[in-house]
Amino acid sequence: MMDADHTLQALHDDLEALRAAVEQEDHAEAERIANGHDRRLREFVEACGVQAAANGLRNLLALQQSLMADMLVRRDLASARLRAGRQSVRAVHAYQQAESLA
Repeated sequence: MMDADHTLQALHDDLEALRAAVEQEDHAEAERIANGHDRRLREFVEACGVQAAANGLRNLLALQQSLMADMLVRRDLASARLRAGRQSVRAVHAYQQAESLA
């Protein structure tokens, strides 16, 4: 039987490591961590049973939701930067076109 406290701590550590990988934009590492976390989480629930696991997973869920919120903010910032970049390129092209007509 797996040690629930140890496993919960490992799952918590996974999410902290995932947060660090996302912040460092290390996408390969983030994917590796997410895959390992998913496997460990499934094993934990299977070993403990859904009801028993639910009690230990509440804090983990809060951390996961916080991480997801941070990732959404990063996605939105990246999207805004991409839009701004496209707008800048269009402005440069318009300027160049206007200059060639003058």
